Amino acid sequence: MFDSKELKLYKDDRKLNLKQKPAQILELFLSAPQTIHSKEDILEKVWPDRKVTDQVVFQNIGHLRALFGDDAIKTFSRKGYQWQIPCSAFDGTVEPESQPKTTETSEPASDVSESADTPKNQHDSQVDTITVAKPSNKLPLYVAATVAIVALVAYFVLI
Repeated sequence: MFDSKELKLYKDDRKLNLKQKPAQILELFLSAPQTIHSKEDILEKVWPDRKVTDQVVFQNIGHLRALFGDDAIKTFSRKGYQWQIPCSAFDGTVEPESQPKTTETSEPASDVSESADTPKNQHDSQVDTITVAKPSNKLPLYVAATVAIVALVAYFVLI
């Protein structure tokens, strides 16, 4: 579930800490999932009044793909990006959890981390929430590419 007002992402009973810029891009995608969002549109809405390179868009899209899977965001050549995972809006009150679940991991820090925090005053506030279906567990493209490069280097070194 994604809280579009607070830019917070939840999985099961855990809050996932998503950095602000990927969260803003996710909010943009989920606010209009049928729209193809151009790089220029993303730059204008997420980095207003700032000069940044197109590379920041690519990097943040990569972070979201790492989180939701490569098929979550489709790239349209020379047009932009579009959200692909079915989602539905929820405008209501989130019920408080009796005991939040915690998860300990030994993974390195990244743009997304799990936390035992629950939303502040969650029983008192209205929350716009978008529920996202679970993506497939495909190996991220950059991992597959890295493995292929290492294999090629090993092949040529051993010849």
